[in-house]
Amino acid sequence: MNEGNALKRYVGVKETILYGVANGGQVIGYNMIRAQLTFFLVTVFGVPARAVTAMITVMGFWDAFNDPLMGGIVDKTRSRYGKLRPYLLIVPIPLGITTVLFFGGAEFLKGVESTTLKIVYMCITYFIWEFIYTIGDIPFWGLSAAISPNPVDRSRVIKSARFISGIIGGLPGIIITVCIDLSRNNIIPFTLSQVFLFLAVIGGTFGMFLFSLSGLCTKERIVQVNNDPKLLDCFKLLFKNKYLLLIVLSNILGTVGGIGGTFSTYFYTLSLGIASLSLVAGIPGTISGWVSYGLLSNLEQRFTSKQLIFGCSLSNALIGIITFLAGMNSYTNPKIIVPIIAVQGVFTSFIGSINAVVPTKMIADTVDYMEWKTGERSEGMSFSLLTFVGKLTGSLSTAIATAIIPLIGLQEVGQDMVLSSAGGINTKFWMWALITVIPPVASLISLIPYAFYDLTGDKLKNIQLELMQRREKSINANTLEKAEEV
Repeated sequence: MNEGNALKRYVGVKETILYGVANGGQVIGYNMIRAQLTFFLVTVFGVPARAVTAMITVMGFWDAFNDPLMGGIVDKTRSRYGKLRPYLLIVPIPLGITTVLFFGGAEFLKGVESTTLKIVYMCITYFIWEFIYTIGDIPFWGLSAAISPNPVDRSRVIKSARFISGIIGGLPGIIITVCIDLSRNNIIPFTLSQVFLFLAVIGGTFGMFLFSLSGLCTKERIVQVNNDPKLLDCFKLLFKNKYLLLIVLSNILGTVGGIGGTFSTYFYTLSLGIASLSLVAGIPGTISGWVSYGLLSNLEQRFTSKQLIFGCSLSNALIGIITFLAGMNSYTNPKIIVPIIAVQGVFTSFIGSINAVVPTKMIADTVDYMEWKTGERSEGMSFSLLTFVGKLTGSLSTAIATAIIPLIGLQEVGQDMVLSSAGGINTKFWMWALITVIPPVASLISLIPYAFYDLTGDKLKNIQLELMQRREKSINANTLEKAEEV
């Protein structure tokens, strides 16, 4: 088999787009719950904030067990539809229903005074939603590795998923924010509990329909044909995949890169005085993020994935340093700072879009590596780590940021965060540093594991070509065996 045959296109434009649209439908409910979780439960449903915090903490421990377990179950699955698509055919309907049940709590239990009952309802519905979401999320991203033996195809579908989901998945945040303001100002005759229930029904139904396209309109072209592995074997394979573990370690070390988002709202509110300025400053970055998806193919042709990772991280740190220095004497002046942040956003959003695609593509490469090394594909276990580490780093970055808050002179008064006058700390200066330079510079430590990552260039290409040859021989052998039986 020559290289031209090995790199032929298997996934057409329609399937590529539908895969992205399906991801957009999946994240509608996810973004609704993640973005509005605390506001809905505390302000609308009336659950104590401590109970919400406790539930999220417990769910973090559950994810540590649940995600890899689901990954192992996926890798054990054998069916005529493959091992990934069966879950994508089943999950959308219950995922949509549980989204409605979660956001319907405030309306379904309207008039109920029992805090205990509300906490029980919250925990049950959130647990079920999280569990069902995991059942769909791991196979969905696993499909990005099994949808084609051609790495270029896989890169296309990952870019499609990230790009389209960014557009569709961003709609709930805008719509919910507008509806909350309309309800609070009595412009529409609906309470907040009714608003959330209505939007959950619309979002759950629409998202369910779009997400179902991932099972109905895609193909799983790399199918495991050997005997069912034991669940323990699936876990063992995970720890044999040294390249996957390097990617995971890099993500964990880069946790500090996510702390800036926690301080962004505080900076705009307390330093600049207007929280909505963040929307204005973010517009150029949103546009550049979309543009980067169109240019990524050219970058992938010129640079390896490892080179792109290094280039993005170093560029991000350099941009952070320049931005910090440009505004270090004017960080309370909106007329100067908003344009500076907008310019920074153009570059960081461009880089962020690349970082949303390349590591996911690299995980698919590690799945190929394990098939080449052991004969087993582990899409389920590999992408379960992607989802778990995403949750883990999100929780860790929030915890780190929370620990920093009192150290820089912020203090909580009631439900508001204010500047502390004690200690002589220049809180506004530290917030400026925390949203510009500290996270990207500190996260450079995440590059250390990649110094040992060599699954790239000719080595990766040769592995993928050899796998294509093995699969073709296996297909020919199976065809011959069936012909002899006849």
